[in-house]
Amino acid sequence: MTVIKLIIASATALGNDEVYYWTYALNLQWNYFDHPPFVAWLIRTTTANLYIHNELAVRFGAIIASTLGTVMVYKTGKLLLNERVGWYAVLLYSSSFYCSIIAGTFILPDSPQMIFWLWSIFLLLRITISTKQGLPTLNLWCWFGLAAGLCMMCKIHGIYLWVGVIMFALFSNRKLLVQKGMHISMLISLIILSPFIIWNIKHHFITYTYHSSRVSLFHAGINPLAFAREIGGQIFYNNPIVFFLAWVAVFSFIKTKNLLLKSEIQLLLFFALPLIATLIFLSIFRDTLPHWSGPAYSCLIFLSALKLESFSLPKVKAVIGAGMLFFLLIVSTGLMAINFYKGTFSTQKDAVKLGMGDPTLDLYGWKETGRIIDSIYRVDKSLEKNKTAHTIVITKWFPAAHLDFYVCTQTGLHTYGIGEIFDLHQYYWSNQSKPKLTVGDNAYYILPSNLYDENSINFVKSQFKSCKPPIILPIFRNGAICKNILLFKLNGYRK
Repeated sequence: MTVIKLIIASATALGNDEVYYWTYALNLQWNYFDHPPFVAWLIRTTTANLYIHNELAVRFGAIIASTLGTVMVYKTGKLLLNERVGWYAVLLYSSSFYCSIIAGTFILPDSPQMIFWLWSIFLLLRITISTKQGLPTLNLWCWFGLAAGLCMMCKIHGIYLWVGVIMFALFSNRKLLVQKGMHISMLISLIILSPFIIWNIKHHFITYTYHSSRVSLFHAGINPLAFAREIGGQIFYNNPIVFFLAWVAVFSFIKTKNLLLKSEIQLLLFFALPLIATLIFLSIFRDTLPHWSGPAYSCLIFLSALKLESFSLPKVKAVIGAGMLFFLLIVSTGLMAINFYKGTFSTQKDAVKLGMGDPTLDLYGWKETGRIIDSIYRVDKSLEKNKTAHTIVITKWFPAAHLDFYVCTQTGLHTYGIGEIFDLHQYYWSNQSKPKLTVGDNAYYILPSNLYDENSINFVKSQFKSCKPPIILPIFRNGAICKNILLFKLNGYRK
């Protein structure tokens, strides 16, 4: 699996989110517009303090985290019952697109989050077992407070760890409520999370404001498309075989009420079901992202592994084999499509909109874009001298981050955001550390045709005295144009 991940990480350009999180690492803070800071720390580490500039280095932290997560999955399955359950859990975990690719190859806040999430699950299971055996748990609780706190410093979804603990303590194991370790653990998590809280206080809770606007139910009607997308995404992202086996296991254990592992099964359900239920409920009204439920399904994988213990060996081989085969088929097909599909999947053939709706283009053509823009910029510098543009204006965080990673690092240009904070995200603050545009300055505006946005183009034009028609720069895939890069030369900044 590690070899597969290394191939994918080396063979594809960074996605929109990945390059955006790389920009976090340029200026380390205690929190960012969208997420807590751990992903920035991880990228800063694996790129050797930004010295190594390539896709594999940026993603390497995700691969390391996934490898450690796989070991933790095995240990948790072994703790639950035996080594075979640990092995089944590892195979199911590895065939999940969320666990192995989305969070295990691509660099997202989910990547380090999964290490601390899985570690927290392991620790809580040990606490539960130790409580039943009358063994001391204070040390385990302290470690859990650390793991849960770090999980929340990766992604605020980690709060569902404490939701699960509290629900489990209230409805299943009230002995935990009188353990001083639980309260000390809460304090440890709060101390670790405090920089995130302080940052948001200083920035008027902009993170909360942004995320609540994405999921707010006020003035929102029923949204069947969002609901269908959430359910469909949960099925696909977790691998249909893994998904349906998980729910078979859930209903089976609820129905049979397994006495041998009753507490452990209940604990896993309390960690998984609240997050899944929250997202399904929200998706009825607003758009959600299906990968948000990924950590919850990692808990259900252990129930699936336990369920496989009751299957015959041929049936186990068939189920796990089907899941792994589907995983490898989709990964290999996707990798081939991204790098070798001739042209574009898009039906849009207009030059300025070519490639719209083709998701593979987010991961393709950016190195070539950097080389082309660099050659144009060199010509401009040799001809215009003091009037040469040194700035790429941006209106949205994507494709701004791609431009930063693939264009600016090669040309010496820098991006500068104009527009609304909810379009710019972290770029709203990164402006403060960059040379500001002054009245009369020239600039570039660069937009790939698959992300064509007429409103943004018109807004940018309104901020300058004049704008020439765009230079259309073709990007080829397997001998055919897959998208165009639109390069606008802007003259005379007004503001």
